[in-house]
Amino acid sequence: MLRNNELWIAIAIAVTSTIIARLPVLHWLVYPFELFNTFVHELGHGFATLLTGGKFDRFEVYSNGEGVAWTAGGIRWIVASAGYLSSALVGGALLILSARGISANRVTLIIGIALFVLCGLFVRNIFGIIVGILLAGAFIAASYKLALHLNEWLLLILGVQTILNALDSLWDLLRLSSYRRHVTSDALIMQQATGVPAILWALVWSGIALLILWQAIRFAYFRDI
Repeated sequence: MLRNNELWIAIAIAVTSTIIARLPVLHWLVYPFELFNTFVHELGHGFATLLTGGKFDRFEVYSNGEGVAWTAGGIRWIVASAGYLSSALVGGALLILSARGISANRVTLIIGIALFVLCGLFVRNIFGIIVGILLAGAFIAASYKLALHLNEWLLLILGVQTILNALDSLWDLLRLSSYRRHVTSDALIMQQATGVPAILWALVWSGIALLILWQAIRFAYFRDI
């Protein structure tokens, strides 16, 4: 049975935040979510490196929403793919948690603590450290200060926004791969490593991200799954 109300709320949030993100005056409302997505993206590269036998040294997050991770070793195609796909996976997981009755207060607390610890371990630029601490503090404060239903809203908005940022980043990657082939990107790194054109990597990652999104929606909003 489809959970119509929650699904339509998620769609409304997605449409509204997409419009807000493109309005210069209101863009700052979604800016924290974009930075959160950058943390997820770079940590995805880092953990993929560690899980495939490499070394994760550090990462940085910049005010324009971009980031860079310093890694060594690991399975290169997995490491390069992990950034965009991690954002899709985390967004999908948050969407499921928000819809499946998991304690939102507990989830926001875990996110805050994890972000605080990981920021201390791996972030190495001033802006990234400050933003990481502020985001972590905001999640921890929300878990203690906000009522359960408000944390549920926060979790839903965070999940939707993380998925949107993942898809938006992949759209940017497709454009870069098509028209600005000299710009360094994960797809260009894979092209140099495998000989497969960057745009094909971008298309594959986009397809996988959309599949993750669809499966997350099915698992979150269909009770018979």
